[in-house]
Amino acid sequence: MPQQFLVLRIKDTAGQIERKIKDALKRIFADGRVLQVAGAATATKIRKLFIQKMHESQTYIQLSTNSLTVGDFGLEHPKEKIDAIIEAWAQSLKLKFKLIKGSQLGIKGGFTISMVRSNYAEVFRLPQAKQRATSTRKAKTNQKIMPWLKWLLMEGDKKIIIGYDVVFRQGAGRSGLAIMVQGKKFRSWSVPYGISGTKDKNFVTEVLHKMEGDIINIMMSELARAARKA
Repeated sequence: MPQQFLVLRIKDTAGQIERKIKDALKRIFADGRVLQVAGAATATKIRKLFIQKMHESQTYIQLSTNSLTVGDFGLEHPKEKIDAIIEAWAQSLKLKFKLIKGSQLGIKGGFTISMVRSNYAEVFRLPQAKQRATSTRKAKTNQKIMPWLKWLLMEGDKKIIIGYDVVFRQGAGRSGLAIMVQGKKFRSWSVPYGISGTKDKNFVTEVLHKMEGDIINIMMSELARAARKA
């Protein structure tokens, strides 16, 4: 007996099929509820992923432990500071919705996600982004505020403090690891090599760059999940 095959004949043209798919997608996303559900779930997962990836970064590890980096910056309670800053970034994540509409060019709409501002203004204002310091010069004591996070993210290898040296000594200074002492005029302090960053390239931008593929996968997964339940 000869083999028999099931033959499926599609009468619609490719253009008609494409239009039907677009119409179906428009109906699914028309009222915005699917986008809102998918967006909320996406935001929650991205926040968690961001915190996880930041905690895995070498800069975070150095700043959250009693490392020489903490002594270099003279930070008090460094882990509490950096954790509060990361949490503030995560909570700053915002969603903007745009209802999906059909056009001759296809389907437009969806939601956009924003989190870390390019000038980092939202975290530079945090008290944890600064460190109060006492300096003594010629028997005169002064109180200063050090914007250590701005130095870390923006100043690169620029010379920041002129005429001082960091001396590492267990139990010394605010950090319990080092003190800064007046040195020769040609001496200077800058952010330690390996963690110093600039506006467009620092440990935060590196983490976000590594997350790009994961973010796209999360968005697509949550949109599909919300659409199935619609």
